[in-house]
Amino acid sequence: MSIPTKLILSLAAALGGGITKKYYTDQETTKLSGGFWFNAVSCLTAAVVLLCWGGFGSASAFTVLLGVVFGAITALQGITNIAALQVGPMSYTSVIISFSTLISALSGVLFFDESLGWAQIVGIVLMLVSFILAAKSDSGEKKANVKWLFLCLIAFAATGGIGVMQKVHQSSVYRNELNAFLIIAFVSSAVFCAIFALLLKRREGLSANEKEKRNKSRMLIWLLIGIMVTNGACVAVNNKFNLYLSGVMDSAIFFPIVNGGGLVLTTLAAVLLFKERLSVKQWIGVAFGIISVVFLCNPFA
Repeated sequence: MSIPTKLILSLAAALGGGITKKYYTDQETTKLSGGFWFNAVSCLTAAVVLLCWGGFGSASAFTVLLGVVFGAITALQGITNIAALQVGPMSYTSVIISFSTLISALSGVLFFDESLGWAQIVGIVLMLVSFILAAKSDSGEKKANVKWLFLCLIAFAATGGIGVMQKVHQSSVYRNELNAFLIIAFVSSAVFCAIFALLLKRREGLSANEKEKRNKSRMLIWLLIGIMVTNGACVAVNNKFNLYLSGVMDSAIFFPIVNGGGLVLTTLAAVLLFKERLSVKQWIGVAFGIISVVFLCNPFA
């Protein structure tokens, strides 16, 4: 399978994951713990899919340790992202976290002896502009504060760190332990997310949760479980291809394309499937995102 094919399949899986997550959050918005149960079930499903798709194989101490750290940072990114959205403005939260692309993209130049051409620099700048313009603001958004900024910065660093760890593993002599690395990471992340969910459930109140469960139809519960499992399958495909591609593509090209391309696709899906309306500013942001991908691919070389 060629690199462009794997990149397309990765973006398609990311789109599928974004659609299922969007549908879940539209149905399950009353409890913060629900978001962590979603991540836990999704990660566990992804681990099972990867186990069936390639097996576990051997795992060195390096792969095991990095996989556990990867899972922990993924869970940390999830909890700080959600917490930041709870206490601060959604539009600026998404922009700050999206800027983590810079960490992943520039890590190749700083640590892996990769080159950065003028077209890639222009593409990265255009991608950052796209993130700013595509952010959806709301007149009822919460105000920014020190706690919100602190949470955003942690989520920003964790998101960038996830990309760097992918590159570290696939640039090592243990790159063939790809499946084992991801399975360990997803199981670890599922455990961490389940712990967070249980802690939040205790804080939110068991009686409220029980009442909420009784009010839901059995069909809806099974539908939500199906959505979580489908999301997990998409996450497995997306991460397996992404992990491989991070080792064979320059970071300054791969990470902005994956993050920016995913943003463009999910934004278009929101319009076509969820009937959301975009402002002129957001449409310009989508256009900048498409143009930035062209520059990142560097057709001028």
